Order: sequence, then structure tokens, then C-alpha cells
Amino acid sequence: MNNYHYIIAGLPYLIPDSGTERFSFGTIRSSVKEQLSDRDRRLVDWLEAGSNTDNLCGHFYRAVARQKSGFLRNYFEMDRKLRNAATVFIAAKTGTDPSKYTVGETESSMESYPELQEIFQCSDLFEREHRLDRLRWDKITEMTVFHYFDMDVILAFLAKGMIVERWQAMDKERGAVLFRQYVDEVRGTFKGIDFK
Repeated sequence: MNNYHYIIAGLPYLIPDSGTERFSFGTIRSSVKEQLSDRDRRLVDWLEAGSNTDNLCGHFYRAVARQKSGFLRNYFEMDRKLRNAATVFIAAKTGTDPSKYTVGETESSMESYPELQEIFQCSDLFEREHRLDRLRWDKITEMTVFHYFDMDVILAFLAKGMIVERWQAMDKERGAVLFRQYVDEVRGTFKGIDFK
């Protein structure tokens, strides 16, 4: 049986305090996976598979929707809706048919995430991407409300780690801000533990 308390309590210690220069999602992921059961490692594999856009098709989304992990089901349902909404928005601007590029139903995407309308009005592509990731981040946080020491918290940590890694690669200064916010957020989640 996994010792989730031990793994989760150790997550902030896996992140260097000196800034983002030495932050390595690969190192954190490997360390976490080493401590997980085979079954839980497969859940991490699903999360990572979904970060590769080559895998994102109807078959993938249908398969992940059958997973027992509530986090994975919710996360990839959100992911599908956000990607569909972005595709519909771009198609409207370019005058193309979005149905060739969307997966599953598209009608509820904007209804589920009304804030997307404002995000898509942003003309700065960098800022728009950042705001989309910020929305994704906030929804990941919501998915783990009332989860404290379980696999959902670990998957959420890794999902956010991928966002941090993406922004580090795109912009070190902005990535550093997001990273610091993430560390503060994780530390704030476990108020009963001394992280010094």
C-alpha cells in the first residue's frame, strides 16, 4: 500500500528553493514514481500520455474517461473542452470548419468555462496562453478540494509541474513567478507540516 502521506509531505522538498534554474519536472516525476505502486505509476503514465498532443484523439479521451481515477477523468474532460473551445475560436477567426479538429461534443465548452470568452479576446498570444494555463491551474486546484493525502493530490502536483516546466521553457521570469506561487500554494495546503 502506498504511503501517500509520506510522498505528499515530501513533494516541496523535491523542489529547489534557489529558483527555477534547477527545477526539473523529470527529476520530481521520477522520484515520485519510484515511491508509487505499479497501479499508481500507470495513472501517472496516463497523465503524461495526455501531455503529448500526438496522443490526443477521440480514442484517448474515451479510454481515459473509463479510468477509475476521478482526477484523470475530470482533468482530461476539462482538457478536451478547453482544446475544443480554442479550436472553435481559431476556426471562427480563420473561417475554417472546426468539426475536423474537435473531439466529442463542443456545445458545452464555453458554457462550462464562461471565462474563456474573455481569454480568447486577448490579442497577445503569449498572454492568452498564460491565461489559459492559469485557468487550467485553477481548475486542477478545484479538483483536489477536500483531497489531502491521496493519489489525486499527487496527480494534481504533477499536472501543475508540467505547467511550470512549460512556462520555464517559454519565459524564465514568468515561469519563476508561477513556480513560486505553486510552491507557496503547496506549502499552504499542508499547514500542519513544517517545511523549513
